[in-house]
Amino acid sequence: MPKKDTLNYKALLLDLDGTLLDLDVEQFIPAYINALSKKFSGYLNHDDFVKHLFEATRVMVENNDPGKKNETVFYKEFCSRIGTSREEIQPIIDDFYQNSFPGLSGWGKILPDAKTVIDNALEKNMILVLATNPIFPASAILQRLSWSGLSPDVFNLITTMENMHYCKPNPGYYLEISQLIGCSPKRCLMAGNDTLEDLVASKAGLDTFLVEDFILHRSDKEPVSTYRGSLRDLGSLIKDLAYPDDS
Repeated sequence: MPKKDTLNYKALLLDLDGTLLDLDVEQFIPAYINALSKKFSGYLNHDDFVKHLFEATRVMVENNDPGKKNETVFYKEFCSRIGTSREEIQPIIDDFYQNSFPGLSGWGKILPDAKTVIDNALEKNMILVLATNPIFPASAILQRLSWSGLSPDVFNLITTMENMHYCKPNPGYYLEISQLIGCSPKRCLMAGNDTLEDLVASKAGLDTFLVEDFILHRSDKEPVSTYRGSLRDLGSLIKDLAYPDDS
C-alpha cells in the first residue's frame, strides 16, 4: 500500500456498511424492505410498495437542488405515489424503526479494526465524519452504527436524510460535507468499500482510500483510488500521517 506520509489530512470521512460494519448490503436490503413492506400492507401490496419505494429513492438520489433536503424530496415523491401525506405515515415509519428495525441487527457484525481506525484518527485530532449514504433516517443509521460497536459521539458529523441535500454518488454530497465541517476537500480523506459511491469523492477534490475487505464493484471500470488496502491498512496509514495543522 503506497503512503504519502507528508500529507497531513485534517478530516477522515468513513463509509459505514462494508467498511466500519460487516454488513452484506445485497442481502440486508431485501430483508429490510420486506420488514418495512409489512408495515404498509394496509396501503398497498408488497410489489407496489417496492416499486414506489425504489422510485422515490431514485428521485432523492438524483436530486441536485441544494434547497431541498433528502427527506423532503423522498417523502414528497413517495407520498404522492401512494396517495397519502407524510403526517399520516410518519407514525408508521417511527414505529418501524423503533420496534422492527432492531430485529435486523443480526445482519451486522463488528469489525475490530474499525475501532483501531477511529482511535488512530482521534489520536491525530482529526475531524471524523460518518459518511454513509444519507438515504436513511438518523434512527436507522445510528442503529447500524451501534451494530459496529462504535459510538456516535466520536463523529463530528453523521450524514442522514434529515441533514443532507445530496446523496452518493453525487460529488455534491462530498462538497457539502466539506462545507459543513469547514475543511477544504484537499485536506479530507474518504475511505469506503464502494468503487462508485465512495471513490466518486475524488471528483469533489478529496483523496480516497478503497477498503478492500468487502469491495462493492459497481462497474467493470474501477476508478483509481489514492490508496487501497484492508481496513487494518487504513488504520496504519492514519497512524503514520503527520499531525494535522490549521494551514
